[in-house]
Amino acid sequence: MIGKLIVLGIIVIALVVLVPSISKMLSPSNIKALEQRIDNATSDEPSNSNMTSPNQQANNTTPVSLYQLDPKYINKQTYTGQVFSKTGSTCQISVPDMAQTVNGQQELTHIIEMGQCPYTVGQPVQVTTLTANSNVPQPVSPKSAIQIVPYATPNSNYPTYVNTGGPGNSASATGYPALPPYYQIINLNAQNKGNDVVLSYDDTSGKTTSVTVTLRNSDGQIFTGTFTTSQFQTEIQDVPNTPHIIDMTVDNSNYGTLHGSVYAPSNIQDSTINGILTGP
Repeated sequence: MIGKLIVLGIIVIALVVLVPSISKMLSPSNIKALEQRIDNATSDEPSNSNMTSPNQQANNTTPVSLYQLDPKYINKQTYTGQVFSKTGSTCQISVPDMAQTVNGQQELTHIIEMGQCPYTVGQPVQVTTLTANSNVPQPVSPKSAIQIVPYATPNSNYPTYVNTGGPGNSASATGYPALPPYYQIINLNAQNKGNDVVLSYDDTSGKTTSVTVTLRNSDGQIFTGTFTTSQFQTEIQDVPNTPHIIDMTVDNSNYGTLHGSVYAPSNIQDSTINGILTGP
């Protein structure tokens, strides 16, 4: 307060000396207004014009990377896929649980093409989709991504592949998910022999109570049957040379209900494809 009075006195004296007629203008009300201006200028409180309100911060229009978002703003879904084809360094991955309806036609399986693919045909992989929620408080770029990693095996050293809608890029993985234990117990595969398919199922634990098998293509169901044993082999004849998928529902007393699938593209005669399994 004393400092403000000193500043005010100096200003008044200077005005009187320099401009004698100013003394007639320094009425009590004018001095009060001048004092108020000095208060504002010497106040320790910040100016409101320089403050950013929480609403202004929330309305930030600078895009943020999907990978920098708080996890609460990300929808994360995890699936099991399998590499079914590889040409050069490009592989194709079947992810049955991601199948969608495209142009009114239900996909047999969802297929992801991956460049610079380090995986082998028949290898199961974990596929994770990341999508920004609609309530994110600022723009996000990219808004979605797909991550593909192998399941852990001894001495494996694979990169994490991140697909953002373009060629993608690679980043080091910090760890790999473990294959469910039933992969060590249950084996299923399909041998394609010309127009026939030989389906084999083997549960070494002997705990399978039933397996329902359906083979279908985009035109409809080709074969269905139920087997009540832990080991069987069946031949399905006259299978069209078109992409098809074998779906299985396995009831196992140890693992509950499992879902198996074997996807086969066209023109794969004289080949064997291992199936993938997912839990309840």
